[in-house]
Amino acid sequence: MERYWSQRIVASVLTLQFAAVAHAEVQIPAYTNGAELFNEAQNKPPFEGVGRIGDVTRQAGGGLYRLDLVKPLPLTSLKAKPSAGRVKIVTVTLVTDKGDRIPVKAYNNVVVASTDQPLASELLNTPAPISVVEVQAEAMGGKAALDINAISNSEIPKLNLRGEEVACKKNIDATLKEHLDVVQVWAGRAEVSAPGSIQEKYATKEFNRYVNEFISVLKADKAAFASTEYTVTLLNFFAERHNTARAESAADVAYKNMAMETFNAFLLALQSDQTCYNIGSEGMIKIATDFQKRLEGNKPDSRARKLYEVFVVGIGKLIPTQYRKELAAKNLTFRQADNEGHKYYKLVTTSKPDNFLKATHQDMSASAYAVAEQALNREVKTMTSDQRYELIVEYQAKYNDAANYPAEIMMKYLIILSESGTLFRIYR
Repeated sequence: MERYWSQRIVASVLTLQFAAVAHAEVQIPAYTNGAELFNEAQNKPPFEGVGRIGDVTRQAGGGLYRLDLVKPLPLTSLKAKPSAGRVKIVTVTLVTDKGDRIPVKAYNNVVVASTDQPLASELLNTPAPISVVEVQAEAMGGKAALDINAISNSEIPKLNLRGEEVACKKNIDATLKEHLDVVQVWAGRAEVSAPGSIQEKYATKEFNRYVNEFISVLKADKAAFASTEYTVTLLNFFAERHNTARAESAADVAYKNMAMETFNAFLLALQSDQTCYNIGSEGMIKIATDFQKRLEGNKPDSRARKLYEVFVVGIGKLIPTQYRKELAAKNLTFRQADNEGHKYYKLVTTSKPDNFLKATHQDMSASAYAVAEQALNREVKTMTSDQRYELIVEYQAKYNDAANYPAEIMMKYLIILSESGTLFRIYR
């Protein structure tokens, strides 16, 4: 009997095992071929697209290349690798679909070769769609080409190299430096010569000739500009030399002329529509602020101070126009534009009376507040009564704080926020 029950138990276990195996066989997925697996992988993020710069310039300082995204996309990172030769990547900047500029920190004056592994950027933590990848690059020693891979979690980025921007490649830093070196040689010879001697007269004549050649190169091609960095260096150098030269000497006159001609060329570059010279309002403010500090560091009667005053005022006049263009491109909300207006209003109220940028900041503040007013007119239509009331409370307090906020602007906000759209009594 025992043997009988043992056989029955074994038979039951075998039956259960067979059923489990049969069930498992039913669950085996259908066969998937290699092409289907490849396509499935291709359709999953991250997606990668390549933009190719086929002939990188050997010109000192490099050339600016623009890789346009056919469809603006948020990018997570970049990779850079020359397909031939060695390339110095001076800068890489991402331009959003709203015109904001984002520097890629990993590509700041780095040299990469075709024999190296691709150089990856940092993670690009911006959700904004990118429309252009700007690359400032220089070939090192020979012919070179550069690939920039853009990586996105949305879809495959498609990058097209924009037609060569010839004017942007006409950087004349090296040419100007060569001419300035000769100017300095003859300036030194004139300085060591005995006053009134034939030696001094000859050295001064040659000095003036080479100064004129420098200015001729600077003015020869209206589309050719020195880089922003080199131009600022030149302006500071000429101001210093003008300041230390003997008053009314040939050097005094020459350095002032070179300073003014260089500055006039700089103003033309800043007003051009060429991206390689478009440093934006923030860049202009930075340069003008540096000139303002140098101005304040010189004695009131110094010649350098007068030059720096010209520099600050000249750039300051360009900044508001550039800033208005940037405001128009950003499509700011009421709160964002109001914050911009207040930021520059604070600079107006806290700056010294002799700060030449005071009028510039005033203009920028007014422009931002005007954009805020327009945005509030749009947004108020979708606000609830509670939202309006909260803003009325906030801006009535700011209206009462005339030391820190412009009362006229705050009143405009309050009129828009009031249900009737008409002026109501403000209780202090």
